[in-house]
Amino acid sequence: MSRPVTIVYGGTFDPPHAVHARIASMTADALGATRIVVLPAGVNPQRAATPPAPAEHRLVMARLAFAGDARVTIDDREMRRGGASYTVDTVAELARERPGECLRLLIGGDQALNFGTWRDPARIESLAEPVVVPRPPLDAAALRAALHERLGAHAARWAPRVLDLPPTDASSTDARATLARGDRPDASIVLPAVTDYALRHGLYRGAR
Repeated sequence: MSRPVTIVYGGTFDPPHAVHARIASMTADALGATRIVVLPAGVNPQRAATPPAPAEHRLVMARLAFAGDARVTIDDREMRRGGASYTVDTVAELARERPGECLRLLIGGDQALNFGTWRDPARIESLAEPVVVPRPPLDAAALRAALHERLGAHAARWAPRVLDLPPTDASSTDARATLARGDRPDASIVLPAVTDYALRHGLYRGAR
């Protein structure tokens, strides 16, 4: 009997936008996953700047943003751990806790192209095989071509991981700028509940 599939989806989620939730849902549908573990990062080691919104607020916003999918669990372990959030540590913990599940790490096309710079990428692959969603400007075919150009012979194992989904993206930077002005982002980009929370707490006031 095959093991149930669990999607592991990490990110800064600053703020979480509706596209994050749609990506997770579409990926789970494509793989027949029964669970989605969403992990807001504590400190992203590949981001130079500290996230403008404190961790506790990003955690609440993530719960609001993903509330529409019963498969989702918001996991705060990276925030509780403190320090830089390394994916290899997180998937190792999840693999120990969920030995009967097949973990798949959800990443964007840009992250797939940059995957070799992550800490211990081979161990990540062995614990939670990546599944990749295209991001503009690359569709699935163009992303596979870019992976082949970047990885050469190693691209053979990556091509099947790329989902044939339309490139989907939204800018958290643009959302922060809109919220910093006290304005409301389009509801198709940031859910109204997330916008209400961010404005009520003045999370991005003065952000650029």
